[in-house]
Amino acid sequence: MAGQPSVTPDQAMALFADGLALVYHEARHVRHLIKAGYVSKGTWEAFLSLPANRVDAWRHLQPLRSGASTAQTAQGARQVFEARFLKSLEDLAALYADTHWKHADSVGGHAWRGVTDTVAQLGMAIDAGEETATTLSASRLLGSRHNNGAVSSKIIGLDRGIERMPGDVWIRASTGA
Repeated sequence: MAGQPSVTPDQAMALFADGLALVYHEARHVRHLIKAGYVSKGTWEAFLSLPANRVDAWRHLQPLRSGASTAQTAQGARQVFEARFLKSLEDLAALYADTHWKHADSVGGHAWRGVTDTVAQLGMAIDAGEETATTLSASRLLGSRHNNGAVSSKIIGLDRGIERMPGDVWIRASTGA
């Protein structure tokens, strides 16, 4: 996408790991669907161990994020999160498509389905070794929006909340530099 910073292969893997952390972070809200009886607790129980507080949950995901960013392949990065939560990106996309999300079109699930799909596309491009597709997918992720703002702003805010310096590529994406 025009206006988004270009990324190196190492940055693409880091972006992919960040994207994974973010979509798994957002899935902690499944607790609301469980409480309302729309989703079985047993199949999503691993997400209930994440703190409800967004910053605390983000802090909790940092070891997974780090592990995913150093994986040799995008599939390896995915496995870091799948091993912990027993859910794939496809499972998360299906969760975010659930019609029972409160105000689904503006708050919660539906907007996150698109972000999850963008993260998955980036992973596929990385593993296929397709430089152009990787660059395009990374650009899409950097320009993605969720229910109430830019993904880049969310990553930056969460990283600052845990006193971690956000990646330069996220900062450049948020400022349009």
